Amino acid sequence: MIIALDATEAAYPEPTGTGIYSRKLIEALGSRAAAASSAARLVLCMRIGPYWKWGRRRAWPPGCAVCPFWEPWLRPAPAPLFHGLNQRLPRRSYAASVVTIHDLFPLTSTEYSSPSFQHRFTQVLQDAVARADRIIAVSNATRQQLLRHTAASDARIRVIPHGVDPIPPASSEEQRAFRKDILGLADHEKFFLNVGVIQTRKNVANIVLAAARIPESRLVLAGGDGYGAQAVHALIEREGMSRRVMRLGHASPETLRLLYSTASALVFPSLEEGFGMPILEAMSCGLPVITSNSSAMPEVAGEAAVLVDPHDVTAISSAMRRLVGDEAFAAHLRRCGRERAAMFSWKRCAEQTWQVYEDVLGVQS
Repeated sequence: MIIALDATEAAYPEPTGTGIYSRKLIEALGSRAAAASSAARLVLCMRIGPYWKWGRRRAWPPGCAVCPFWEPWLRPAPAPLFHGLNQRLPRRSYAASVVTIHDLFPLTSTEYSSPSFQHRFTQVLQDAVARADRIIAVSNATRQQLLRHTAASDARIRVIPHGVDPIPPASSEEQRAFRKDILGLADHEKFFLNVGVIQTRKNVANIVLAAARIPESRLVLAGGDGYGAQAVHALIEREGMSRRVMRLGHASPETLRLLYSTASALVFPSLEEGFGMPILEAMSCGLPVITSNSSAMPEVAGEAAVLVDPHDVTAISSAMRRLVGDEAFAAHLRRCGRERAAMFSWKRCAEQTWQVYEDVLGVQS
């Protein structure tokens, strides 16, 4: 069985949600293909340009072939099945096709992206949904949005959650050095963490307003700028929070490990998420989580996080205060979070994805 995958996002040096999903799934599928038979292999297709250059430098799982494509002139490699990992399918028709849908926020709101992006995204996603034999939704919330906003039939949709790699907490020595040398914090200073692009959809503005009500703590934002970031930066200045809010930009996996190990809580009350990877990352490292009571976040967090109305700044700040003031409750969330994160793995994600391949190709397991 030969599977072609759009690995474009996996090649990006600083991957965010879709890129991390693509990279981790390819790694797990590579192991699955190697265990299946010598006839099973993956062909990783990357769009030419910087992605192709980055992809050629990366070490991919053994047995994976790498192929460039540039439509309509340079087409993806021939294979019986093509899997679009990033919500799109190539123009070329395949005998079978699968597409993963991560989120639909440009279809559900005009406030989270520019009109041009909404138009382009809608065209690409609607085309992929119409032509795919199977659609992988990363959460039931995404599945519901597909049924509400697209022509996808429920019979074609399979819900397969993301996985998470367990993150080992930093040692006490590592934490002290990171707090002092990198963050410049005193021993007694506490900080809250938000991981993700600074943008309207991530609700960073309300996180800043909530943090402003807790003057004894700091806020660290780990993520680059996205749609609406300028307004968030202006709010930080207007609220007099420029010295209390650290904006680190994109954080490496090692920096995230240290942040998850030293923060008081992850504050992730996003307005809309198809999944919410930082929730599981924080939980796997033993960091308490505050997240939204809407969209896919309750589905991911279960009962192992504090769920709040993302529009209610008072509720967000109250949850933050409780986690720094009630150590027993924080310890309870740390324990529950680790148990919750252990329920999600990339191996399981790959196994379920492989079952979709066999299903659409009519392969007997």
